[in-house]
Amino acid sequence: MAIAISKQQMKTFGTGAIVLGLVLLPGLASFVQQQMLQRKMARLTMAQNTMASTPAATPAPAEPSDSKYTRLQFDTLKSWTYIEGKTPIPGFIQKLNGQDIEMVGFMMPLSEVKNITQFILVPSLWGCCYGQPPAVNHVVVVKMPPGQTTKFYNDVIRVRGKFAVGETKQDGYTVSLYVLTPDKIDGQ
Repeated sequence: MAIAISKQQMKTFGTGAIVLGLVLLPGLASFVQQQMLQRKMARLTMAQNTMASTPAATPAPAEPSDSKYTRLQFDTLKSWTYIEGKTPIPGFIQKLNGQDIEMVGFMMPLSEVKNITQFILVPSLWGCCYGQPPAVNHVVVVKMPPGQTTKFYNDVIRVRGKFAVGETKQDGYTVSLYVLTPDKIDGQ
């Protein structure tokens, strides 16, 4: 039994397939980027452990121990819904205020591309801002200590430093809830 399909039906089907592809593409790209991030962080951790166990010709300057920092995942920060003026920051997030935190993500500079003084740390470049800005509790503002800058990293980074929790307002609107002042930024 043969089924006749008109040119209009084929055109409609083709348009629907294109729209479906455009809707699914950012999610797929985000998933692939998260998988790559996990693999790169595993390699970075393995390389750091190997370097730490290899005797150096000259002693390396003392660095803070990794155990000093608590690993914080974006999923923890995104696990609640923030509504400006209505939703208080939950206690489990408030407890992180003033803590030494380690986070992994991607750098999104705010204005500078060289000698960066602050940037937004996001969990994924592809899935972060597709179609609309990310929610204020889904990103972390990283502010360099006074007088310090950092270079741009176009790949996954690990940021270690002091975490601050609280609303930062600009022109009457909340622009951030989380600020991380880095002691160290590692990239590949």
